[in-house]
Amino acid sequence: MMYALSTDASHLEDDADIYDVHLIEFEGFEDVSFFEPGIDAQRQQGAPAVIEFVGNLERIAGRDHLLAAPLGWLLLSRRMVRVLEAVGPFRHRLVPTVIYSERISHLVRKGYPQRRTWHSVTDPSLKNEDFVILQLLERTDCLDRERTLVKGVPFHQCGEEFLGQEDAEPLVLRPPPGGFPPVFSVPELLYYCYTEEARQACDQAGLKGLWWRPQP
Repeated sequence: MMYALSTDASHLEDDADIYDVHLIEFEGFEDVSFFEPGIDAQRQQGAPAVIEFVGNLERIAGRDHLLAAPLGWLLLSRRMVRVLEAVGPFRHRLVPTVIYSERISHLVRKGYPQRRTWHSVTDPSLKNEDFVILQLLERTDCLDRERTLVKGVPFHQCGEEFLGQEDAEPLVLRPPPGGFPPVFSVPELLYYCYTEEARQACDQAGLKGLWWRPQP
């Protein structure tokens, strides 16, 4: 079984913001990608060395997977990355982040569009540096284009170039030599895939905030 991973939003109230953190925008942020394996966003797209956010630190405490606005970037805890690395090797880059308490949002971002101010945050209780953006550095060419069906039509005949989490039924992947890494990127999929072993390791480690979506 393969899984897509989403953020578990069951802790939110009905009228709550579905995003855990909000990006402190920087020049050109709309064009920055951490999904393409061949793009180094800091070197090639002008992204900051550390990506900064604002969020409710109490709400995210103890969680391991966050959803960020406005681009839907997925943030993993460093603890979760260590769990995945213990399952097996996979080539990746970790983009560091810092999340400031929303109580000081007015101090760390101003203007329209809002940009980071020069205000320095030294109090550790007002920031969280435990999360990273995980970027895989290679893709696994493993999609079975004949047996993967989209509305009953083989993928190679359906006219689609990419697939979202619920577009294929079934999604059929061919194991590469040596087997799948715990988390991997498929060229035709708009999300990362996680193996059963990865899911079990995360569950056994007691990680929080993960919603595993089985891929049929």
